Amino acid sequence: MLDFALSSMLSPLYLLAQEEAAEGGVQLSTILNQALNGIGIVGILLLTGLGLSITFGVMRIINLAHGEFIMLGAYITFLMQDLFKMDLLLTIPFAFLGTAIIGAIVELTIIRRLYGRPLETLLATWGLSIVLQGVVKLIFTAQLKYVKSPSYLSGNITFLTDAAGSPLIAISYYRLFIIGIALALLGLTMYLFYGTSWGRQIRAVTQNRSMAQCLGVNTKLVDMGTFAYGCGLAGIAGAVISALKTVAPPMGQDYLVDAWMVVVTGGVDKLIGILAGSFLIGESNAIIAFIINDPTARVLVLAAVIVLIRYRPEGLFTVQKRT
Repeated sequence: MLDFALSSMLSPLYLLAQEEAAEGGVQLSTILNQALNGIGIVGILLLTGLGLSITFGVMRIINLAHGEFIMLGAYITFLMQDLFKMDLLLTIPFAFLGTAIIGAIVELTIIRRLYGRPLETLLATWGLSIVLQGVVKLIFTAQLKYVKSPSYLSGNITFLTDAAGSPLIAISYYRLFIIGIALALLGLTMYLFYGTSWGRQIRAVTQNRSMAQCLGVNTKLVDMGTFAYGCGLAGIAGAVISALKTVAPPMGQDYLVDAWMVVVTGGVDKLIGILAGSFLIGESNAIIAFIINDPTARVLVLAAVIVLIRYRPEGLFTVQKRT
């Protein structure tokens, strides 16, 4: 019934697509399908960039080990499935807790001594990423691991079919699941930061640490909790992505650059900018990759981000501050 209703609503697009196909042009349905599949890319970018927006955007920590926390979340998911035969959804809380605990230990032992020293923080987190990859290789070896996605998330939802019943515009349930998880985490993070006392303490510490200490805020605990939360979000990203990609020690490096692109494009001071940056980069990459090819699309998107940073270094969204 749903497919019939959607097909009726999109019938003008279907007729236009058929006319363009008859003329030898690019089918509109194919472009729409590519744009719809770009939603999955948007969800992945939002998941991977959200944790970095906390550690860098809020705490101003240049965390080059962010990709390794994504990798750790994927390995925790694999371990839960391998040992306890857990469903992917049930492994998400374990991925969050495991990476958050590791993040708290990292903040307590390394990051806490480097606040206000960006170059040393960059070098320390880069070294940490190498150490984490090495430790994972020692424990799990370099052999590729695989995570099973739930059977109830397999298949596609079809929005438009042709005369023969073949899908013209469709998106997989797992891609919808990814964007749903990403939006839910974004909403939860916004609530925690702007609707709770813990969020007010975080903003107070980042704006004026000395004054926050004078008012009785435990700044060290706030720092550790904030960094751990950002690492936990990265762990959730790893858990969700693990069903799409083989789990391996270097896998986090594939998402590190994309996460940084999302954060600097959207603006480091506003969480809503992460959503805007993810949408622009994800959809642009999907459409350009269809028109040209994927490597060229990545180069063009990266060039566009560089131009944006050159003329608007604060990103698309930023907090207005008094001068």
